[in-house]
Amino acid sequence: MIRAGHLLLAAAMAFAGIDTARAACIDAQLVHAARLHEFEMMMMNVSLRCGLAGVEIRPRYDAMVAAHQAQFDAATQQLQHYFATGAGPETRHGGLYDRYATLIANRYGGGDTSQQACRAFDAVAGELARASDSGQSLGMVAHAMVAHPVLERATCTAP
Repeated sequence: MIRAGHLLLAAAMAFAGIDTARAACIDAQLVHAARLHEFEMMMMNVSLRCGLAGVEIRPRYDAMVAAHQAQFDAATQQLQHYFATGAGPETRHGGLYDRYATLIANRYGGGDTSQQACRAFDAVAGELARASDSGQSLGMVAHAMVAHPVLERATCTAP
């Protein structure tokens, strides 16, 4: 079953002029970029929610982002390129990519903010902040926590 967010994303892609052939199914590299982006958004939202709930995980989240900044930036650039409707920066930053990023951020805006869940996310962020394996741990954790990113589900139909 396709969720409303997936339909919204598919409709936005159609209106932006991304042709059906290009949107038929994204490649593994773009799926990975979408997964990393969703994971980063999820962890950012979790850090904000947990802070409001009295569990401060922001320092470990910030350390995780700093440790893997190159991977997160590369993912963002790939997604911006995918959604670009032209060559100028305004076609990336003022258009469909921004709508996509907002959809993802809103998707993770709610969730479990129990003390136990916050401590678990804090531990994940801490472990990833210490990982020195060129992003392998980040990729594995992101894959476990975001098995099928919204972009993949919106563009690939199961046979």
